[in-house]
Amino acid sequence: MSTKKNDEMRAKLLLKPKTEDAIAALQKDPDNGDLWYAYAMSLKDGEAAIDAFCEGLIRNPFMPILYFGRGRKNLSARRYRRAVSDFTMSIRLDPEIYSFWYYRAVTNNLSGAYEDAIYDFKRAMEQTEPWERYGLIDWQFVTYVEMGDRKRAKEVIDAMPPDLEAPPMHYAYKRRVLLYKGLISPEEFIDEDDIRARMVDQEDRFTLEIATLLFGLYIYYVYIDDQKKADETLLRLMDNMYPGAFGCIKGEAAARKRGLIK
Repeated sequence: MSTKKNDEMRAKLLLKPKTEDAIAALQKDPDNGDLWYAYAMSLKDGEAAIDAFCEGLIRNPFMPILYFGRGRKNLSARRYRRAVSDFTMSIRLDPEIYSFWYYRAVTNNLSGAYEDAIYDFKRAMEQTEPWERYGLIDWQFVTYVEMGDRKRAKEVIDAMPPDLEAPPMHYAYKRRVLLYKGLISPEEFIDEDDIRARMVDQEDRFTLEIATLLFGLYIYYVYIDDQKKADETLLRLMDNMYPGAFGCIKGEAAARKRGLIK
């Protein structure tokens, strides 16, 4: 396990340079894979970003972060098998980075490959410290609930200590774990002041946190078999969508499956 690598990866996940600055840097060093990653991350157009990652890979075919970046864009476009392929390459090139396993696990979950998702989440846990695992525990819980296996869902959530300080990026996941454990009530679960005090300083982050929390609340109601409140929560989520957020992708699919939307 490499703490340094995972710290560097967290910074890259939040990287949002200005496009003009990224282009200027590339003009000086066009074969630099890190600069191609930064340029791709600066682009709002997902297809243009994929093209940029591809260009970077032409010049740096063994650079795992470029496969990872392209995989995230394929995931956002819901091209799940392409995303899994990209994440698999990043893992093969560097299996010690938590985010590579995590994103492949999430993609497997989104595509319904639940057992593969559980395998990847467990491998991701090998690359993390306990305080970094709220997201991984949460996703395993969600996956088991979706599989209809409440026993294993409870086992995985019971094994997570509730009192570890979580990274700011995992704010909503820790909150969800506490909800699943019964340590926070559904009524006090979404605390807007608490979100603003603890969330990552990032554009539109508040909206993302609300959406992520709402999907967790939906899963909680499915877990305790309160289907009426589960439906009500999904409809709330449909009114608080954050494009590309995992909870929104899954929530939309669940709402359609439950006949709440067309």
